[in-house]
Amino acid sequence: MAEKSNQEWIEIYTATSDYEANIIKGLLESEGVFCLLKSYRVAQFPFDIGHLGEVKIMVPAIEMDHGKQILRDYLTDQTDL
Repeated sequence: MAEKSNQEWIEIYTATSDYEANIIKGLLESEGVFCLLKSYRVAQFPFDIGHLGEVKIMVPAIEMDHGKQILRDYLTDQTDL
């Protein structure tokens, strides 16, 4: 895996909650794609208002295509239920 500190990070998905973001993070990491979660949420305010509740899923640019494919497969499977 490339060094994590000096690489470009790309947003591949915006989750609407911490729960959804952590599920997706686990899914990506189980497939070998390292990711970071980026949020502007403040822990002292336990509610989500618009963009403040969003969590961005970020992956290294080199992993973007693989990460997006994993997400496409996951989201397709969810809509087929």
